[in-house]
Amino acid sequence: MVAIVAVIKVRMSLEMRWVEEGDLDRVAETRVLCYAHSKQDLAEWRKYIHNQGRSRPGDYLLAEKDGRAVGTATSLRLKMWVRGSAVSCQGVAHVGTIKTERRKGGKEDAVGTALMKETLRMGREREHVLSALMPWRASYYEHFGYGLVERRAEWTIPLSIMPAEDCSGVRFMNDGDKAAMNETRNRMIARGQGDIERPQSFWNDYFERRANDGFIVVDPKPEGGLRSWMLYKYESVAGKDAVRVLDLSYDSPEALRRQLSFLGSLRDQYSTAVLILPVDLPLNLLLKETQVPHRGVTHATADLKVHTRMQVRVVDHARLLAAMHLPRHYKDSAVVEVRETEGFAFKFRIDIEDGKASVKATNASADVVCTDRIWAAIVLGELPIARAATMELVEVSRPGAIETLSAFCDGRVPFCSDGF
Repeated sequence: MVAIVAVIKVRMSLEMRWVEEGDLDRVAETRVLCYAHSKQDLAEWRKYIHNQGRSRPGDYLLAEKDGRAVGTATSLRLKMWVRGSAVSCQGVAHVGTIKTERRKGGKEDAVGTALMKETLRMGREREHVLSALMPWRASYYEHFGYGLVERRAEWTIPLSIMPAEDCSGVRFMNDGDKAAMNETRNRMIARGQGDIERPQSFWNDYFERRANDGFIVVDPKPEGGLRSWMLYKYESVAGKDAVRVLDLSYDSPEALRRQLSFLGSLRDQYSTAVLILPVDLPLNLLLKETQVPHRGVTHATADLKVHTRMQVRVVDHARLLAAMHLPRHYKDSAVVEVRETEGFAFKFRIDIEDGKASVKATNASADVVCTDRIWAAIVLGELPIARAATMELVEVSRPGAIETLSAFCDGRVPFCSDGF
């Protein structure tokens, strides 16, 4: 029997229905009509939705019109690491309208709008602190209050300029390494900002299916455990054989240098390596040639492309701020007004002392006023408040508040090593 978690009607003709396991094939069929290039892709979509390791029954939303499925979305229950703590995060995924129902009627009648409103409602019902997604078009999701919080640095590096340090001990993974791989990744994301935990169900699917996309190599520690690991595969880049790193974890700068040295040891078979890292990690300084050239050169150099990905909306301001571990030298308060997309505003006083922030509602005049999407970028450390003020993205009535709120950008910038 199919259990229906919630049924919401929009203008009588569109029904929102949260479904469970019995309707997974129907969800897969709807996704095919949203995204696929051919009906022949249905088998792969069914396989994916039945075997992926993150969603649970009740996480799938179907939009139906007169009994026909016209759209779908998924609300994942995740944990995101933010300034030293893991907080509850809604992962919004596979938001789609079937191809024959797009751009019909007014904004309020749009299937995508209805899907997003209902998905956010579910996020609040589940008491998530954050809601995050990986957009196909950021400007679309800005209409629902999501701000860009992540820049990603894609490096293409000739293997001839990789460091040549000792990387003895690096070997291919075996089944006994699985637990240590998770432990190594957990150490990395706990030190980072904006990364997502992987539950055991995800790892089960990872080792059964995703790891077969390439090869996994690990770097054991003499005392046990792993320094690092990476999943890589072959691809062609500019007509040359290359290594693309699909996934990697490392617990120290030394471990990262050993990974780069291992990649350099493959230069007889491949010409370059492609890997994606946080934008605040100047990887070129670890290479034999540190230049990222501003003009055409004849010698081997790294190439860098920066792109954006993850968007976040803050669902619970107080719980997010209370979870953070901030630098202890910040000690002050500021009143912030966040204007939400739906037309209301949250105004609260932030007090920072001894590395912690507390939040109280207040009727005092706001020191800083901004939209929900700009606040997400500021509070998660992607956008320094001083830069936001310079760009007139915030209204500042008390300049001293800028120094107080700079606590949020004092640390690593957001980077998510995963996707959903």
